[in-house]
Amino acid sequence: MTSPKFFVNWTTFKKSWEDVTVAHWLKYPNPFSKHVLSEDVVERRIEDGKLYTVRFIVKKQRIPTSFMWMVPAKHKACYVKETSVIDPVNQECTITTENLNCRFISLVIETLKYKSVRMCETLMERRTRISAKIESIQNYTFDRYQKNIANTDKGMMCVLGLLDECKRQGLTGQCTI
Repeated sequence: MTSPKFFVNWTTFKKSWEDVTVAHWLKYPNPFSKHVLSEDVVERRIEDGKLYTVRFIVKKQRIPTSFMWMVPAKHKACYVKETSVIDPVNQECTITTENLNCRFISLVIETLKYKSVRMCETLMERRTRISAKIESIQNYTFDRYQKNIANTDKGMMCVLGLLDECKRQGLTGQCTI
């Protein structure tokens, strides 16, 4: 097995922590996430004043043809588990995602931490670990992940813009994106 590769970056959103946290929950669908097929909350609970949520996300599997021979037909979609903890007192939100299938090919674990840094500024820290048994697959996964980050952030900005529009129109409590 190859050594895991790590990706770390930070993004600052010129938005309140509350808006960024809400946008995360509303980010599918958006024009930059057409590969996401569905999402479903499967568990939600409150403990010690924090909201814990687990949701499953189904995405189109994007595997190059040269690697398709390794993927059984039942793995044509990518199943992702997302676990989140929202701490409103400290204005922190931590979200961890990991692929549930095709782990025998590669495993991607991403952790996002949203933290309020000022009145209308939220810092997002992204830490990702990518591992695979075959180096060429790991390199492919890592390179594609890095390229997709731009679209991920564009999608988030798109949803934040839609939230702003809802606020301007006075639709804050009824806005579905």
